[in-house]
Amino acid sequence: MDKHILVVDNEPELLDLVEFHLIQSNLRVTTVDSGLAALKRLDETSFDLVILDIMMDGLDGFAVLERIRGNAMEMPVILLSAKHELDSKIFGLGIGADDYVTKPFSPSELVARVLAHLRRANKTVPIEKMISYSYRNLTLDPAGQILYKENQAISLSATETKILLALMKRPNQTIAKIQLFEEVWGHTNYDENSINVYMNFLRKKIEEDPRQPRYIQTVWGVGYLLVGDPV
Repeated sequence: MDKHILVVDNEPELLDLVEFHLIQSNLRVTTVDSGLAALKRLDETSFDLVILDIMMDGLDGFAVLERIRGNAMEMPVILLSAKHELDSKIFGLGIGADDYVTKPFSPSELVARVLAHLRRANKTVPIEKMISYSYRNLTLDPAGQILYKENQAISLSATETKILLALMKRPNQTIAKIQLFEEVWGHTNYDENSINVYMNFLRKKIEEDPRQPRYIQTVWGVGYLLVGDPV
């Protein structure tokens, strides 16, 4: 697999460790130790995925991520952080991260997540993303990442689109959280917080009252389902 990965971290030992394990998976790797150096590399070279530490002197990982998305770079970004706080994770995902790994982590798990994101990013567009799905007064355009609700266009992130697509393909069927995670994130390292965070993002966009959702119902102890009569 001739994919080029940018790894950004201010810990030399961690850079060496991550680089070693990525190279073992036949990936090309460039490492830099600061946010400014990362932006310079991103201006000069095309990368297939970025592994980005949050806590760095000068320009931190959040600022780099905002620049990446502000410049319409669509490659997957995995955040690394020693922070365990949920707020940090929510913020990172909200500004465009695709995944979040908390230090200390297993190098093999990180590589598995990298490979999963690369597979997702390089798949040809499946037929299910070339058609629209309608349910009640919702119409989803997966390719455009747009939800139409009573003729109002709502822009979705790639992950929000995948979650809603999974639900709209199975209306009135309960989907277990772990099944939804594996379908959307493309790997089996289940992270319930990621599901909860993105479900909150999605409900805030489509529900009149996210605390009393009309469309996406929680089946406690199991998962979620999309309810109501189809259009």
